Amino acid sequence: MLTARVCRHSLLAVGLLLCSSSLLLGQQPADPNALNVYKELMSPDEAVNFRKNKLRDFDKLLRGGKISSAEDKKLIAEGAKYHVYLMTFKQDPNKPENETDLNKLRANILRDINFSGKISGNYQARELYLEELTKRAQDLLNNHRLVRFSAAVLLSQLDLRDEDRQKKKERVAYTLAYVPLVKVLNDKSQTTEVKIVAANGLARIGQTGNPTNQLRVKIAEEIIDELMQSVNEFSWYQRSLINALGSMGITDNLARQPIVTDALLKVMSNAKRTWEVRSTAAENLGKLPLKANADIKLITYSIVDLTRKMIQAYNGNPNAFFWKRCFWNVYLAFKPENAADNTGLFKQQVNQTVVNDAYKQVIKPISAILQPGVNPKINAETIKGMDDWLKKNLPKNFRVAPVQAKPQNQQVAEGK
Repeated sequence: MLTARVCRHSLLAVGLLLCSSSLLLGQQPADPNALNVYKELMSPDEAVNFRKNKLRDFDKLLRGGKISSAEDKKLIAEGAKYHVYLMTFKQDPNKPENETDLNKLRANILRDINFSGKISGNYQARELYLEELTKRAQDLLNNHRLVRFSAAVLLSQLDLRDEDRQKKKERVAYTLAYVPLVKVLNDKSQTTEVKIVAANGLARIGQTGNPTNQLRVKIAEEIIDELMQSVNEFSWYQRSLINALGSMGITDNLARQPIVTDALLKVMSNAKRTWEVRSTAAENLGKLPLKANADIKLITYSIVDLTRKMIQAYNGNPNAFFWKRCFWNVYLAFKPENAADNTGLFKQQVNQTVVNDAYKQVIKPISAILQPGVNPKINAETIKGMDDWLKKNLPKNFRVAPVQAKPQNQQVAEGK
């Protein structure tokens, strides 16, 4: 048992802090001035009129949960437009003396979703509202910097169903929110903080949503494309992409090619990326549902090799603030922080003798580095032992798994 734990911060929580302040980071779009302009997507009169004449009926319909007519559908659509487009005002149209509170607007939307259908058990209105919110939120992604950020946060927080501990039902993220979130990743002009939130939202969908295997592959392919091009991007963003990829719960594409495993190995071996990014890739290898045909020798060799390179850099500057987190990430590649979690190479269906052999090479230096309050250099004997192991276990090739032909039966490819 390790005696230290590295604090793990929620990217989304920090993002919310950024949203409420001016301390925003990231690349600029083609027109930097666009970041500072509020583009109102409805008139103040429209907002005031909806609030006076339709908001009460909308609330009643949404809470009741049942859609009975085309008029009901129209009202839900209008309600979604109203609540989302309120975010595009600098001043609250209903109280012009006050600035728009984006956090409050977002909280109100999520509260309304939570109550929709709770008593009746009918979720028609909720599902339609989620669909309309997703459409409207996309319209905000080229607005003022705070507006687009808030829209991305909203999309990343939408839930199809809430957690119910009494009925032992888990929360279900709204999977279809992936569409605009993926578009954010593909948008080269989008700000970095918005892209970080989008990546976090995709990770949440992978963890708690209900995408089919085919859709998981589609999302993973989009993430990989962005990840491969992100070498020069902000480190935080790269790590968000890696975590999103590891959260998809797959290793292969529909052609049974191990694209996720390959992508993470490429990140680990890329000396142009930071140690935090490379070690995060190692951690996420431990999240993957690796199959028996995966080359676990190559995977474990790559993790040990990364750890050896990290030790060399660590010994040259042991007081750098990021080292404990990096070596903790490597530990998580083998074992989960919570024993009940089904992550880490020791929990996967691979050769455990190979895993344990590699683990023995890294656990001693990791344990030493993660001790609280000290930053001891790793001694030459430990380093020599790792070097000898790496020479002895050099992989014969660097292919993770044999490439197989695309299945003729699409249902097989989708895991059905």
